[in-house]
Amino acid sequence: MNDVSEYDDFAVDYEWVYSDATLTGEGRVVGLQRLLSEVPPGGAILDSACGTGITALALARAGFRVEGADASRGMIARAREHARAEGLDVPFTVCSWVELPDRFERKFDLVLCCGNAIGHCSSDDEMLRSLQGMRAVLKDSGRLLIDSRNWKKLLAERPRFTAFGVREREGVRCIPLYVWTFPDRPRGPVLVEVVFLFDRDGKVHLKSHRVTYYPFQVEELLDRLEKAGFTEPSTEYADDKDVYRVTVRRGSLP
Repeated sequence: MNDVSEYDDFAVDYEWVYSDATLTGEGRVVGLQRLLSEVPPGGAILDSACGTGITALALARAGFRVEGADASRGMIARAREHARAEGLDVPFTVCSWVELPDRFERKFDLVLCCGNAIGHCSSDDEMLRSLQGMRAVLKDSGRLLIDSRNWKKLLAERPRFTAFGVREREGVRCIPLYVWTFPDRPRGPVLVEVVFLFDRDGKVHLKSHRVTYYPFQVEELLDRLEKAGFTEPSTEYADDKDVYRVTVRRGSLP
């Protein structure tokens, strides 16, 4: 997996990647309505790749009992700051997926792994163990939702840049940009330089953060989910989609 310290540094600038509308998390909650309708009254949700807390806090505002976990201390620190600022009682824990069973005694009705986070697993074995960690904190028949970039499509297109719109907050303007570096060999890591061009008080400066992904195919993800003990897979994958979701249910292992 990525060096977590990369995300500790990235946490300071991370939210500039997203529009103001995305930062509210409201769109994410709307997109989860079908799964959220299956969470019983008083049920619990775990955002297992919570980042700075965008989705977890939006779910809390919507009335759900939710907790957040992330391997990055920097990301969790930002999430806790946001929770305090809003007066929301959302516990956030520094924890990798593999460590979930040791850190959480309670079981959850729904576990989320969003934001293309599963792509940080650096090997088949690491992904399998991570999925097993998520399964271990689910209630019997609980659901797991994973979303992912469509790596097959991206590797075929091999863009050099992904540009985002201009953001402006508290008098600071920022243009975020992804700079992609693709491997020469199959299944090699994909490197992303996340570049921020800031304009503060008429002075421009540049910051960048490096992120590493390990591409996989949807068939590989489904195979590892089955091996980890999940059943009833449902996917929105299509060759022409940039991102897709997979939902599965916690099954009983032999």
